[in-house]
Amino acid sequence: MMPGSSEDNKNYLTLVEKYGDGMLVCGTGACAPTCWNLTQRRERTAWDGRGIAPFTPDSNTLVVVDGHDIYSTIKKSQQNGKIPRFRRVRGGGELYTSDTVMQNPQFVKATTLRHEEPHQDKIYYFFREDNPDKSPEAPRNISRVAQLCKEDKGGTSSLSASKWTTFLKATLICVDPVTKGNFNWLQDVVFVPASNWRHSKVYGLFTNTWGSSAVCVYSFGDIDTVFRTSKLKGYNGPNPEIKPGQCVSSGQHTPSETFKIADSHPEVEERVEPLSPTKSPLFHNKHRYQKIGVHEVSAGDGRRYNVLYLATDKGSIHKIVELPDRVQNIMELQVFPKKDPIQSMILDHKRAKLYVGSTTKVVEIPMDMCRVYRNNCESCLLARDPYCGWLNGTCQSVYLSQEVHQNLNLDPWQGKCQKGDIKEADDYQNITVVPFSRYYLNCPIESHYATYNWYHNNNLIKTCNTTHPQQDCLHFIQNVSHLHYGHYICISEEDGFRQALVKERLVNQLRFMSQKGQATMTFGSWLQLLLMVMLVELFH
Repeated sequence: MMPGSSEDNKNYLTLVEKYGDGMLVCGTGACAPTCWNLTQRRERTAWDGRGIAPFTPDSNTLVVVDGHDIYSTIKKSQQNGKIPRFRRVRGGGELYTSDTVMQNPQFVKATTLRHEEPHQDKIYYFFREDNPDKSPEAPRNISRVAQLCKEDKGGTSSLSASKWTTFLKATLICVDPVTKGNFNWLQDVVFVPASNWRHSKVYGLFTNTWGSSAVCVYSFGDIDTVFRTSKLKGYNGPNPEIKPGQCVSSGQHTPSETFKIADSHPEVEERVEPLSPTKSPLFHNKHRYQKIGVHEVSAGDGRRYNVLYLATDKGSIHKIVELPDRVQNIMELQVFPKKDPIQSMILDHKRAKLYVGSTTKVVEIPMDMCRVYRNNCESCLLARDPYCGWLNGTCQSVYLSQEVHQNLNLDPWQGKCQKGDIKEADDYQNITVVPFSRYYLNCPIESHYATYNWYHNNNLIKTCNTTHPQQDCLHFIQNVSHLHYGHYICISEEDGFRQALVKERLVNQLRFMSQKGQATMTFGSWLQLLLMVMLVELFH
């Protein structure tokens, strides 16, 4: 949007973050970016927000607030040109990345990480950029992680005094070793902290040109090792005493020689691979995901499980759990009825709530939606939902009781429910169907790990399973005849458990009327009556 447009008169809020002992709120301010520091005493201090809030809404921006330090990728002037930079705009002295270290970057996410020694504290940011390899078989974009030292003081010369001197970047790898499928387009990132910073994890959401998605998990310990030990790509000269990317002691500057080498060779040779031992994606599928969130939940067995929330391009969210034996998609939520695109997704970890926003509304979703399992013991356990378990005849949240029975590990689950062959649905529902019409039999798919079978008068007529993923198991009768009337039942089978989900009895409309106390007449009787009426009319 250009200055002078109707958007100039609007103020879009772009940042709400904790700042010191208050709250920092920033917005476009009708093309005059402004920030307000709101304190607990309800004082409002207005700032010039340039560099923290954009002049107009822009998706290619990052802002990181860490204590009183603020880092940003937002331009400070509308006439600054098109070269994006990563800046420190508040805290220490202002710094920015050199114009040559990134090629058309698209910023994804950033964070700060505390090390044992304060001068070793780092900033990491994740982005995509144009691939320098222009060969036809090379991907157009490449996914990166960059590092900076928080206490970087800039260079010692006039040309480097305002530049980051500890910038290095590395390539993120997310490749399926079996199919050799390369997921090179980083869409989103979420950070899962740990008490030891080396064990803190990065969950990266990647897509490829075929519309498939993968999640790869990295550790900050591995990322740090790559930056500390790898050679610089394209540099064959001697290493200076202070290596490129190395954090120096507090108050000191990076030597000029070190900065010159890093500035001209910012990429390390070694690439960052997913966690061992497989060094492969956590999972991949044919859905196109756009956003990711990860929540850690304490289950009834005392263990902690990571649950992933993934927003699709069709306005739905997949709830996926990391289990000891596999990764399982346990639920699909259609958040907005018209499949509106999901613009934002925020996890409230303390309250176990998920907030999902479109362009017009925000929806709050509880993470422990145990009622969807129909208060059925087998359904509750087979879902393998770490938020839910069976207790006192209901499927309950672990936040209500940690004594619930669950099926999260490899132990047998059958003994946790009362034995039974088929859990019956209600009695057969009579459905009147006109001869020669069309009719659909619909069985809802509650688990993508079950097999669904339709039976007609005890004869198998249709099977649906995970090899043909779909929303419902449908059986279509194109032209109803006397052969199609009778009893239909849909039974799901999973891990030895069988359950009747739908029971319908298709009834000929004429016969159904006779059973309701109407005159008992066959189809031939109706024809005789019709003929008599016609004769009466003819001789009237």
